[in-house]
Amino acid sequence: MTKPSRGIFALAGALALSACTVFPIPEAPRLMELAPPADRNVFDTPRSAALRVDTPLASDPLDSTRVLVKPTPYEFQALAGARWRDSIPVVLRDYLIQEFRQSGGFTSVMTDTSPATAGLTLVTELTGFHAETRADGTTVVMHLHTELMENRSRKSLCVLDQREEALAASATLDDLMSAFSVAASALSTDITRWSRDCLADA
Repeated sequence: MTKPSRGIFALAGALALSACTVFPIPEAPRLMELAPPADRNVFDTPRSAALRVDTPLASDPLDSTRVLVKPTPYEFQALAGARWRDSIPVVLRDYLIQEFRQSGGFTSVMTDTSPATAGLTLVTELTGFHAETRADGTTVVMHLHTELMENRSRKSLCVLDQREEALAASATLDDLMSAFSVAASALSTDITRWSRDCLADA
């Protein structure tokens, strides 16, 4: 091997090593979660029924872990540097289950992955879980269509179409998470009471 060839290989090796340090390793995105509500429904006596909470149906981009913002009515953008700890439908399902259990409105509340038997199922469709940029600031929007179904007959007992909005203090991630949590708290408060009241009317 000639000396020029060795020089070329040495130069290539030096460039390869330097390339490893030119680009920094990107930071892992922050994993976000909804904060528990400051206030919740607490019922004195539970309904004598077991409730299964299904994972909300959702299409892309809502069926993802992205923290979504709509700068215009016709565009979704994903917030950089952060994502939900799981897909949005799973995050909302887990939040609702926790609130149903804490409220004491039913004798038993389970997830749709549980092998246990339930007499009722909460079926939901999620069409809004994002922040919108508006003239008066950034507003978080949650929109959930809900049905309480009797499992044996497959009969829909009650239907609720609910939309909650919460104005964020700013467009920063922490303020957005606070607004998401406020909207989720209002959503769960209404749904836990509505579901329990539905059985009184059924």
